[in-house]
Amino acid sequence: MKKILLILLVFMTLPCLADKKTPIEKAKEKTEELQKNLSLTPEQNKKVYEINLKAYESIDAYEAKKPSKKLKKKQKDIVGDLKKAEYKKIFTAAQFKKYEELKKAEKEKEKAEKKELEKLKTGKK
Repeated sequence: MKKILLILLVFMTLPCLADKKTPIEKAKEKTEELQKNLSLTPEQNKKVYEINLKAYESIDAYEAKKPSKKLKKKQKDIVGDLKKAEYKKIFTAAQFKKYEELKKAEKEKEKAEKKELEKLKTGKK
């Protein structure tokens, strides 16, 4: 049973390891996701792409310095807060509300996945 869980864990993490995208690819994907979910105007779309690109370039540059996990998370939080402030200037009130709801759902999903992984690691059911 433990071997099966270990194999499952390996296959679940492989896509994460292979998912080394450039800041341009990440910015494009995130912008497309927001376009789809928030129905951005062409002008909003362009501004959101620029914000995302700057954010992902900043994160990549910081990660190249090989910071600790704690510092890396702090940097991502700071960049995320800056992105959120910029988005608030660009989005309509309705778009920003929907963006906040999407972020909340995303965080809850990540938390549930992390909890499930911890269960698998410790062997609990």
